Amino acid sequence: MFFDVKYSINPWMKGEKVNTAMARKQWFEMKWVLEDLGIKVKLIGQENYLPDMVFTANAGTVKDKKVVLSNFKHYQRQPEREVFQRWFEEFGYETHKLPDGMHFEGCGDTILSGNKLIAGYGYRSDLRALKKTAEILELQLISLKLKNPNFYHLDTCFSLLREDLAIYYPGAFSDHTISKIKNIELLPVTENEANQFACNSIVYKDNILMPAKNNRLVDELANYGYTVRLIDTSEFLKSGGSLQCMSLWI
Repeated sequence: MFFDVKYSINPWMKGEKVNTAMARKQWFEMKWVLEDLGIKVKLIGQENYLPDMVFTANAGTVKDKKVVLSNFKHYQRQPEREVFQRWFEEFGYETHKLPDGMHFEGCGDTILSGNKLIAGYGYRSDLRALKKTAEILELQLISLKLKNPNFYHLDTCFSLLREDLAIYYPGAFSDHTISKIKNIELLPVTENEANQFACNSIVYKDNILMPAKNNRLVDELANYGYTVRLIDTSEFLKSGGSLQCMSLWI
């Protein structure tokens, strides 16, 4: 693993020194818990010159065997696209590139729910790119404008637990924007929980892997039938990422 904080492209990246041994331990704990739940994990080798490549959610948006690859906004991450493209094509995926100039950061800003694509824009992904992605994947777009630079990707402030239930941080959205979400019960998280990346959780059936220090949500979500496992991702928070950022459903 070559994860590190070598530049700053979001407000969380303040040059804090990464404990690489601890980061590796935290990443493996996530992997082991996923495998313990019966999830098959596929890996991609990380290039040593791409310290943010560990955040695989940003590789693209996948539906069945079709993937729309990311057009990263910041030049530091742009070389990741070619690495991810080779991996997807090796495993038989049909890859699509958006036109140059359209910024798009994959499942950092998109969630698939049935025939819908719930997607965030305003910081890393453009609305034009989301519309094109929805067209390619033949999905109905529900676009949500993000208003808080601390929550620059949708997966930092919104997590769909099931088709009719989600957790979200109200401070990341305007009232008008969040009102676009229909037929979904929205459970708000506090500012402190949002800053601990509570919404950057991995959901599998009735299990939720959630970043540590979100104990209140363990009890609240138990009332909805979920078992929440808290995992320390302190090293990855230094880069503005956590569990969901480090996973991509394929």
